[in-house]
Amino acid sequence: MKWTSILLFILVLFTSGCDSQKKRRELNEKEIALNEKEQRLLLKEKTLEIKEQELAKREQKLDSSLKTDTIGNFNPVIIGKWSVKMTCTLATCPGSAVGDTKTELWDISYQANKVVVNALAGDKLVRVYIGNFTNNIIELEENPDSADSNSNTRMTVRLQITDDLNMEGQREIARDNECRVVYSLQLAKQK
Repeated sequence: MKWTSILLFILVLFTSGCDSQKKRRELNEKEIALNEKEQRLLLKEKTLEIKEQELAKREQKLDSSLKTDTIGNFNPVIIGKWSVKMTCTLATCPGSAVGDTKTELWDISYQANKVVVNALAGDKLVRVYIGNFTNNIIELEENPDSADSNSNTRMTVRLQITDDLNMEGQREIARDNECRVVYSLQLAKQK
């Protein structure tokens, strides 16, 4: 009986020891799994913070562009289709030469207090300009979202109304800050 109780006691010790090791292993595995989940949640949280910051920047940019009060700077004369003759007056970029001429059709409108110009060559939309009208001057920049936009090229246009049917101005193309092409512009309103 004495041996049986000792054997039984040893058996209980071994089985409880094995059981506690098994529980420790399970706890370690659960701890590792929780740590991994925590890391994933922290990563998701960081990603959401970045997206939230980007959205806040976009919203701020939109708000600042809408805060520019241009209601007093509206001239219905500029709305419509204009025939545009461009003559190159300065060329430091390859592929352009002084005296080159181009013609386009510009459809000018207002959207959200901004002047929007859709430039067409034939029936194809080649670029979109967006800008402001202030004190008889229209200042435009090529919209970076337009189809043929090149991120290394900056295109600006400055126009002045000469009368209800004519405008004149200049278009400047700067590429990689290495070269420039400047065109003088003559615009005639189409009837």
